[in-house]
Amino acid sequence: MNIKKIICPNCNRTIRSLNSYHYCKEVVIDDLFIKKNDEIVLVFDRLLQIVADWEGIEISGTKNCVVFVRNKTFLVAKPMTKFLEIKFYANNQIEDEELYKCHLWNSKYEGILRIKNENELKPKHAQYFKNSYLIS
Repeated sequence: MNIKKIICPNCNRTIRSLNSYHYCKEVVIDDLFIKKNDEIVLVFDRLLQIVADWEGIEISGTKNCVVFVRNKTFLVAKPMTKFLEIKFYANNQIEDEELYKCHLWNSKYEGILRIKNENELKPKHAQYFKNSYLIS
């Protein structure tokens, strides 16, 4: 599945269509981590390492989070004070006590992890992210 990518002329972000709602302002990703715990930055760096070799990914900053897009958004990383909240999508409900939440969202399930340090990111989480990438 390869969807034609449209670039917003104002913020240079990839969007579904020119009429798509999105946060239309360029945000420097590093700015989202100002005054955040160093551990949160390390978690985000580890997340970047996980997805680094996946093809066709665009990463952009929005007002509150970092969005990872292939054909559509497959991963959202939101820097919080004490953790990095990572949202991903799945075709089925995921039963995992380490997930903060997993609930039906539109036609997919939205899984949410809250990671406090990079050691908490496990191979099974990377697989959740990869599956989300594959269905986007």
